[in-house]
Amino acid sequence: MTEPRGFPTPWLVVEKAESFCIEDASGAAVAWTYFSDDAKARAATGLMTRDEAQRIAKAVAMIPEMRTIIRTLQDGLAEADASDA
Repeated sequence: MTEPRGFPTPWLVVEKAESFCIEDASGAAVAWTYFSDDAKARAATGLMTRDEAQRIAKAVAMIPEMRTIIRTLQDGLAEADASDA
């Protein structure tokens, strides 16, 4: 059985030609968001604007951080529930 692949933190947003690449700490690509500055190309292909693609890339890059925050909150709630019992 193969080991699950990990994507070490932090995840970074790196701008490329007409795209943003979300990379893990080792430089492996986790995700891409594509954009076009040409309104006609966006209309024809459904690509995002640069600002939209960058906003989504930044949100994706925050996923590991958000998972840690959520786990911490869940652990705190579980401890509070245990102490109330």
